[in-house]
This record gives sequence, C-alpha cells and structure tokens, in this order.
Amino acid sequence: MRILKNKNLLIIVIIYLCVMINLLLKNDVFFSHIVNPLFWLCISLYVIWDIKNSYLRLCIARKYTINMIIISSLHICFYFYIGYIFGFSKSPYNHEILTMFKNIIIKLIPIVGIEMTRNIIITRNKSNKILLAFVAIIGVLLEINYNTLINIFPNKEAFFKYVCSTILPTFACSILYTYLDFNNSFLLVLIYRFFKDLIVFLIPILPDLDWFVTASINILSPTLVYILFKYKFAKQRKNHIKKSQNIFEKISYSITLIFLVGLICFMLGAFKYEPITILSNSMSPLFNRGDVVIFRKINDSNLNEISKNSIIIYSIENQNIAHRVVDKIEKNNTISYQTKGDSNNVADTNLVQINQIKGVYLFHIKYIGFPSVWLYDYFNK
Repeated sequence: MRILKNKNLLIIVIIYLCVMINLLLKNDVFFSHIVNPLFWLCISLYVIWDIKNSYLRLCIARKYTINMIIISSLHICFYFYIGYIFGFSKSPYNHEILTMFKNIIIKLIPIVGIEMTRNIIITRNKSNKILLAFVAIIGVLLEINYNTLINIFPNKEAFFKYVCSTILPTFACSILYTYLDFNNSFLLVLIYRFFKDLIVFLIPILPDLDWFVTASINILSPTLVYILFKYKFAKQRKNHIKKSQNIFEKISYSITLIFLVGLICFMLGAFKYEPITILSNSMSPLFNRGDVVIFRKINDSNLNEISKNSIIIYSIENQNIAHRVVDKIEKNNTISYQTKGDSNNVADTNLVQINQIKGVYLFHIKYIGFPSVWLYDYFNK
C-alpha cells in the first residue's frame, strides 16, 4: 500500500471544499472576497514552510518559460482575433486602479494557493495514478461557481451551456495543470493561468462570444498546450527513445496540432467557409434535416454571386436558414431577396435583406449534424 505524502494537506483542502460549496450556494460575498483569499494565503505559506522545512524546492521548468509566454500570448491574440469576427463588448469589470487591483488579488491568491497545493501533492506522490486523477477533479471542484450552477440547474439549455462553456474547459485546464506539475513545471502553470484568468481584468473591452465559441477556445487552448509540452517533454527524454520513433512522434504531433487548430478555426468561422447544421426538411431532396451545409461567406465585394436560384444562408432571430432565391427585388436603391424552400409550397413571407445574408451554399455533408439536431430538439421540447 502506497504511503500518501501530505495527506493532512489534502484532507484540509477537501474539508474546505465542502464548506466552500455550502457558503457559495448562499452567494456569501464575504466568504468569496475575504475568507477564500485568506485561506489560500495560509495554505501557500504552509506549503512554502513545508518545502523549506524538508529541504525541498518547488520544481520549475525554467527552460520552457519563454515557450509558455509565447503560447499564452498567442492564445490572447487568437481570442481577440475571434472578437473581430463576432464583435466586442465592454468589459464587465471595473477598471479603476484600486478596484482592478482588488479583483486581481482576490483571484490571484486562490490561484497560487490551489496550484501550490496541487504541485506539492503531485510531485511527492507521482507513482499514485489514482491520486493524480483525484487531484485533477478536486482542482475542478474548487473553481466552479456553485451559486450560478444551482440557479440555472432547472433550465436544461442554460445548464448544458454552462457545463460546456465553463465546467468542461475547467476540467481540460485541470488535466493540463496536473500534467505540467507531474513534469515538474509549476512555473508554467502560473504563467498560463496569468494570461488565461487574470489578464481579462486589465482589458477594457472583451470579445462578445457565444457559449459555443467560448467553450471551443477554452477547450482547444489547454489541449494544444498539453500536446505541445508533451512533445517537448518527450523530446527532452529522447535518449530513451529510438531516432525513428522520434521522427514518427514529431510527424504525429504536427498532424494532430494542424488538424485540431484547422477544425476549430473552421467551426468558429475564422475562414472564408463555414458550416451550419440543417434543422428542417424545407430544402429536401437537395439536403435534409441533420445534414451539414458548407457555405462561402458573402460581403459587399462579392454580392454579385447571389442570383436567382442561388441558395443563400441567412439569419432571422439568431436562427440560420438555407433557402433558394426565387426573386431579386430592387426598391428605393435597396436590394432584397425573395426566398423559398424547395419542398415548400409557397415562398417565404419576409424578404431577406443584405445585412441578414451570411453566405452562399457550396455543398453539404449528410447526417453528421444529427447530434446538434438532437440537442436542439431536447432543449426546445
């Protein structure tokens, strides 16, 4: 039976987690603004004392810090690039100097405390795989907003969106932090968390993203960081790997990275082409419910691509529709389009304005959109 080192520290954190959940459910501001930072400050001091007392030091991977700073900076740049596509909104955080400083301290102290605790437990119990998984789960539970979670629980759609946009990314990040600590890279965790969690307090505008885009970015980012550093750590241990295996590993990592980045960027609409899932049979037999349509984006310079019989993708009340143009109407120097579904008996009631058009149909892929259709049906029963 393995001897668990720092057992008392883990027990204290678990007890504190139970107390924290109870108080956060009551939306206790005093707890979140005062008690929580003080608790993690005490934990941090205890960890520092414990390390010094046992003649150990926190292991940090200094040689990779520049790599992590660059990667984290690219994450911020991509985050704001997506904002140019979806638009920006004013930051919800107060940017007065004292308030901004207070917000950062309230957030920073728990981050440092949680990560120091994670690090010391993992580095002293590396052979205990079950404990590593348990620590990753505890890391997620410590960072969930339970008051928000309990309030939206009765609303199936809101709960699903919160799980996808908040809990799943938090879980992905916790796996990354656990992996980095396992490889003695505590400093890398702090650098990444600074860029991901704290820099938003300093910026006056933030991208106005929906839950799907937020979830995609926040899951993609730690996944890519994990793959990159897994490759770097493997490269560091290259003396134990055959040269041919190293070449194969480089190729596989490169292909995986390119595929993941390309797929997510495509799904987010970062390219000239974008997919949508079809929710009705109004264009049958050309394409049907559950198919995914790929369309080419339209702007003022290529509006001439839209002609009679073109299939356009346009938005009405945040819902995307793919119908065929049956007439082009010019009135008072304004162009609008009459559309109709191929299987519908009559044309659509409302004319489509230019600012509603997202693109022109290129091709479709059958059936792969059914998971989205099932979720849509489930939330709109």
